[in-house]
Amino acid sequence: MRISGMKPSWKQCIAPHAALAMLLVTGTARADLEADRAYCESLQGGARIVCLRDLKATPTPAAKPPAATAETPAAAPAADAKPAAAAATPSGGAAPYKVVDGYKVDPETMKGFRTWRAAACDRCHGANQEGMVGPSLINSLKTLSKAEFVTTVTQGRLEKGMPSFGQAPNVVGNIDQLYAYLKGRSDGAITKAHVEAMP
Repeated sequence: MRISGMKPSWKQCIAPHAALAMLLVTGTARADLEADRAYCESLQGGARIVCLRDLKATPTPAAKPPAATAETPAAAPAADAKPAAAAATPSGGAAPYKVVDGYKVDPETMKGFRTWRAAACDRCHGANQEGMVGPSLINSLKTLSKAEFVTTVTQGRLEKGMPSFGQAPNVVGNIDQLYAYLKGRSDGAITKAHVEAMP
């Protein structure tokens, strides 16, 4: 029961996530799953914590992440182009995104932003990817490789409350685009969490 004016602890918030994640992954629920769900909804004003509409509640074998592919270098901007699009990571490698003015992104990165929104990742990682119940993705993607990112998203980290999105077609089908969007945020090239399509 939530006492008015008191903020719940992270353990109180994460418990419902873990219970729901276990149901989605294993197909079995704890006896108090319904109580956890009700508590979780009361904390969030009725909003769902995780986007459950694309996930199946049937047991499935662990999803294997897609094979990592070498990033293709971004095409060089035309000489008469307006502001140059960010096309390199701080480490000097080719960036998986293109951005102008800090918030106008290429169509593929825009798909990543839309995937972020559709999967409701902000419920745990914050609207600006700076962390809430879940960790800051701005910081995590500074050290996390693309392969580690894909594994985390598709297989989850149930012990930490991160559900698996391996059975969510919208997420799996746009995993490269989601990575591009979040990597752009982490690199500081995408300066606003809410982006727009390049003209």
